[in-house]
Amino acid sequence: SPERVERLIRAHGLEIPVVSTGQVFAGHKLWFTDPDASRRRRAVEIFKGLVDVAARFRAMVNMGRVRGFIAAGEPAEVAEGRFAEAVREIAAYARPKGVDLILEPVNRYEINFINSVDEGAALMERLAIPGLKLMPDVFHMNIEDVSIEGNLQKYIAHIAYVHFADSNRLAPGWGHLDFGAIVGALNEAGYAGWTSVEILP
Repeated sequence: SPERVERLIRAHGLEIPVVSTGQVFAGHKLWFTDPDASRRRRAVEIFKGLVDVAARFRAMVNMGRVRGFIAAGEPAEVAEGRFAEAVREIAAYARPKGVDLILEPVNRYEINFINSVDEGAALMERLAIPGLKLMPDVFHMNIEDVSIEGNLQKYIAHIAYVHFADSNRLAPGWGHLDFGAIVGALNEAGYAGWTSVEILP
């Protein structure tokens, strides 16, 4: 229960910066670009509940694969329109509660919509939804972005949270990414947000 979580984080001096939503996609099989309007509605309603949880912990809510796919035979603009409709509604619900939504670009081998930080930033600028920000993951950036450090600095104004994992999805230092350069780029850009490690067990 949220009460138990609250007791635990207080007892251990921890904070919850982000409510993760991976199970909306992986467990419930729901996403925002689904051609089925009733399934999109269920995804939005679940998200509103997660916004309520996030508000309790002064946290953000992430959007990874739950954003959805570009369906076979449909133009990308249709997927983007469905995504925008869902996120505008959720963001309007979240704003008065002080909750930001953060979009994680995910590599092309996992999804076909918003793969790079370049694409995520361009989407932010097109949609201009208050409270929608970027959540780069350097594992995905290593596959999709020309320069991890360059794009972190270029789009720092959009970035609210960063995932760290090495090139093999193991702990930083266990692959070939240069975390000294990555952290240096964030520091040079004046990044003051959260980073967390998302790695294989």
